[in-house]
Amino acid sequence: MEDNKLKKLDISKSTAVFALGGIEEIGKNMYVIECNDEIWIIDCGVKFVDKNVFLGFNAIVCPFDYIEQNADKVQGLIITHAHEDHIGGIPHLLKQVSIPKVYCAKLTKAIIENKLKEHRDLKPFTFEVFQDDTIIKSKHFTIDFFRVCHSVPDAFGICFQTPHGNIVTTGDFRFDFLTKGDESDIWKMGEVGKRDIDILLCESTNALTPGFSISEKYIIDELRREIKVAKGRIFVTIFASNLNRIEEIIEIAIKNGRKVVLGGRSMVNNVTVTLKLGMLNVSKHDFIEMKDVEHFNDNELLFLTTGSQGEEMAALNQIANGNHSWVRFKPTDTIIFSSNPIPGNYEQVEQLLNRLYHTGVKINISDSEKKIHSSGHATQTELQLLIKLINPRYIIPVHGEFKMLTELKRNGEYLGIHPDHLLVVVNGQKVRLFDQHQAEITDEFVEIYDNFIDGDKINRDVNNLLKYRQTLSTDGIVSVTVCVDKQNKKVTQAPIFIIRGSFHTFNSNDLINKITRSISENLEELMRKSETVVSDNDIKTAVASTVDFYIWKFKKKKPIVRTIIL
Repeated sequence: MEDNKLKKLDISKSTAVFALGGIEEIGKNMYVIECNDEIWIIDCGVKFVDKNVFLGFNAIVCPFDYIEQNADKVQGLIITHAHEDHIGGIPHLLKQVSIPKVYCAKLTKAIIENKLKEHRDLKPFTFEVFQDDTIIKSKHFTIDFFRVCHSVPDAFGICFQTPHGNIVTTGDFRFDFLTKGDESDIWKMGEVGKRDIDILLCESTNALTPGFSISEKYIIDELRREIKVAKGRIFVTIFASNLNRIEEIIEIAIKNGRKVVLGGRSMVNNVTVTLKLGMLNVSKHDFIEMKDVEHFNDNELLFLTTGSQGEEMAALNQIANGNHSWVRFKPTDTIIFSSNPIPGNYEQVEQLLNRLYHTGVKINISDSEKKIHSSGHATQTELQLLIKLINPRYIIPVHGEFKMLTELKRNGEYLGIHPDHLLVVVNGQKVRLFDQHQAEITDEFVEIYDNFIDGDKINRDVNNLLKYRQTLSTDGIVSVTVCVDKQNKKVTQAPIFIIRGSFHTFNSNDLINKITRSISENLEELMRKSETVVSDNDIKTAVASTVDFYIWKFKKKKPIVRTIIL
């Protein structure tokens, strides 16, 4: 925005909208709407990482500095739906900031509660469950909701009525007029569209996909055919949050005389939650545990497992690697992938598929001939439908890589929206909504960086830790225990080695003996030359230098060296 234009606009008389994550990326969705002394947060998700690159890290979350610095303004966190890229960061946010209320639907609350059980030291907060007709009123905002169809039940879009205009966020959505599960509330969308909407935050994940996506009904029909003709055991791998489809698959399995076996913690947790809430119309007697599968014939079993994205510790991967306690694949098994790889997971899914093919099983993947998966995200025509219903003046594309954001902008132009009203921004960049229905991209930026989840903690500076782990994975670690008498300047016994991941010791005795003698000689020389008692740091440096020299010379490895001094 030009400087002279900035001067004319009083930002104190505006409502700001910006993303802490979710723009130019898939995942890490977190959006903020701010007006004077009030802040409302929308979603708090994670972005999954390539674990071959980010060794030991699980995912990335947004920076929470701005929220922490303005904690007194925060009125609440509103969750659109229960997918990890929208809820996975909540435990980490609650460790840093006290959020007065977390607003979400019934199923979403139950899934978040399960997640929070794994974390301690959470700051105080309360849940507030909203429904389709809930209205939230605060000092500056009136907030209500409209139900959308997605690949998890209880998904919602949100409308914020602010002092400077109306803002809508879609959450994740699609349109499916034949679905048995949650349907998009087109009537409410139309009613919201009559409110004179100024800004629409619109998801763009499938903005490059033309047409209208296939209905879930046809996916279920194809799955029904595949399950009916399969002779041996059936493994269906699917997102654990795709509960509408999971319910259908369970019903198909029961009608075909099969018991259902759940594989993977998230699958077990989600199905258990929906059973308790009465949202899954099946009986617990239709399930058996993994340890009991040997008591049933192969044609009496259907497994619902996690692992469709090639996750290392997921049930499907564990079985494929032969590491599962109860199950091994047989050539008579059928595996159905009722999912597609999400961006960033293609390589690990391909690796999993190759391992599965080695086992001789039959594998069914969704393709143009056989549709056994449909995305939960709106395609180009579906995006057009929603934009027409909401009828916004401005659109901010979110939840997508840059190519997706750009394609949504192009789609908006096709619908007759002026290019200047299609606001492609970056994470942290504020858009301000002024009176008279005027929205402007500003030069105000909130600091953005990646927080890496390391176990149950977050770590901003990962470079040194990554370097350590990469060395550990490629060159290994050598632990050396040395016994020294510092006063008499003697090494009292031969150093003891523990070598992991660096080189095989069974044919390296000569090398280990050389290192042992050299460490003893170098340490005694170091102590003799020193006029004072040698420090532990000097001993560790000498040991590491000796180990580094010999192992690089003979093995071309540079392991991490740890020295224990007795």
